[in-house]
Amino acid sequence: MLFHMTNIICASALWPMARPQAKFWMRPVRFMGTYMSQNNFLSNPSHNTYDPRNLNRSGSNTKNPWKQNGMSEFPSKLQHWHLRASSTSQDPLSSAKLSGFPEEHLSNLYTVMVTRNRNSMSFREGNPLIFSGAISYTIQNGSKNLSSIQMGSLVKVVVAGPSSGELMTSFLPQSTKPKGGNSQKKGGNLEDAKLKTAPHFNLVDDNVSTNASLLDALRQDLSQSQTIGFGVYNPHSMYRVRMLCNELLDPILHKNVQNSLKTNACQQEALRIILTHKIKAAVKCRQMLGLPSAKTDTFRLVNGEGDGLSGLVIDILGMKVAVIMSSASWCQIYKTAIQAVLQEILIESYPTSSVETIWRTTPSRLQQDGYNAPLHENGTQNEMLERSNEVVLIRENDINYQTFPWAGGQKTGFYCDQRDNKLLIGQYCAGKRVLDLCCYSGGFALHAAKQGASMVIGVDSSQEAVDCATANARLNNITADDGTNNSDTQVVISFVRADVTQFMKDFWQEIQSGQQDYVDVIILDPPKLAPNLSGLDRASRKYLALNRDAIKLIDPVKGGLILTHTCSGAMTQRDGGAFFVNTIQSAAVTARRQISLMHMQGAASCHTISPAGYPGGAYLTSALFYVSPVVDGI
Repeated sequence: MLFHMTNIICASALWPMARPQAKFWMRPVRFMGTYMSQNNFLSNPSHNTYDPRNLNRSGSNTKNPWKQNGMSEFPSKLQHWHLRASSTSQDPLSSAKLSGFPEEHLSNLYTVMVTRNRNSMSFREGNPLIFSGAISYTIQNGSKNLSSIQMGSLVKVVVAGPSSGELMTSFLPQSTKPKGGNSQKKGGNLEDAKLKTAPHFNLVDDNVSTNASLLDALRQDLSQSQTIGFGVYNPHSMYRVRMLCNELLDPILHKNVQNSLKTNACQQEALRIILTHKIKAAVKCRQMLGLPSAKTDTFRLVNGEGDGLSGLVIDILGMKVAVIMSSASWCQIYKTAIQAVLQEILIESYPTSSVETIWRTTPSRLQQDGYNAPLHENGTQNEMLERSNEVVLIRENDINYQTFPWAGGQKTGFYCDQRDNKLLIGQYCAGKRVLDLCCYSGGFALHAAKQGASMVIGVDSSQEAVDCATANARLNNITADDGTNNSDTQVVISFVRADVTQFMKDFWQEIQSGQQDYVDVIILDPPKLAPNLSGLDRASRKYLALNRDAIKLIDPVKGGLILTHTCSGAMTQRDGGAFFVNTIQSAAVTARRQISLMHMQGAASCHTISPAGYPGGAYLTSALFYVSPVVDGI
């Protein structure tokens, strides 16, 4: 019972814990699903996986206290050397057979050896995503009970030295021997990439520890290797390792993590050190941007790879709610740790604000990442339902909005990535007729109205979005037409529920019949049309048609502006952004109008991007074009 309770305490603890002076090294029980309460933990041991380094000082291997009956949803696909059961094994840290191995590697439970080539240089320089094809082999220094690296394990990543690998060649399957060039081609088959697995060597297994030639080869490789850093491992994902700590770029953090693993048997503490460092750095970055401020209290605090926490996004809404978005398995596994560290930092960084956390997931990405356990978002379904109508008021660019973060709405309930783009177009809208197409909560329309637009129409296919945008207009004392306005007050802004394509066709017909005038400014912000490369061709045709129909509505005598967007990473990253611009040019040609690119930018500055992985992470393109008058109208 003492053993069981100690593991439970270690798994839930988030503060430093010195190595116990007792007989056992107390290691955490690591969750393969979301973290559960202690009651659920005790009643559902099958949902958890045993961390193998429960070895006593006398050398006998502690029996696994948890039966693995519930782990069939996470079948291991790793190739590994057959592990023969043995009643005894020596402590791997004191084994004479391992003499000559670098101590820094023996203090880590797992080591991942990356093949030395052009890719490995990018990993060392900060690329946070290590593909399966980049890994030569993996090493385990611990119990015989596990034959592969478990999902969510913290691993040390190293790259083979310049002259290493020769002795290891005979021990590696032909398909995994080091190769030059890019072993993981872009656009390759995702399932094929997941199946590309590396050999796994357990240093305390009899088949390895009694093989002098293999030990010599491993010893040489590790001795000549160069450290990349620490990351979390996932045997079921194309992204085998998501790097969280880079030794070259952040040596102090790396040293702290390494020391923690040497002196503390609980990986939770090492992860807590990483999370604390990264989230505090993200807070300082936003403070440098002036966020939060009197005019803006809503922003992105953590943006995945851009802030060194791949798969984790945190949005702050009104300095009242922090919406955590999880899209990687490791985030689900360490959910409790992430929430606890974030809450601690929010209290420390914003002492005058009380910020509540909400946990959200992106099921499609988690499934791609190999996470198939039940997804438990923040609170029970009844609690989410009870709070679904709870309003959180926020402010962006001195404009107020209603948000409903507890409801099952789109993403976090507000798009704070368009903050700078709203400011950009707003300054050109004074006295202009404006269309905001795919308006969602009305952000662009409200900026146009605040800057003195003579008429603004927002269009969205969702009635909830139209109702929310109308309420936001009233919240900012902008007269809005909801169909019930019978007063003599001039209506500046209105929101319409309609399919955008059909709306533009109807608007064009009304212009032709003299029932409607041309417009001066159009904002077009459609939803993601190309979720991946395979859908890019179809999406480009849709973007072309939408922009063609929009450009036709611009005043042919005076000309006008169109601010058009794509939030599809496949479109933004294609040809360095030229593909999207060329698509809009084709739309203009089809509409028989001349356009000029005036300005192009991405998401708001709080949506940081890792330069080492660029253009990965760049998903939003906002392009402002001037649409010239027709020649006869000049």
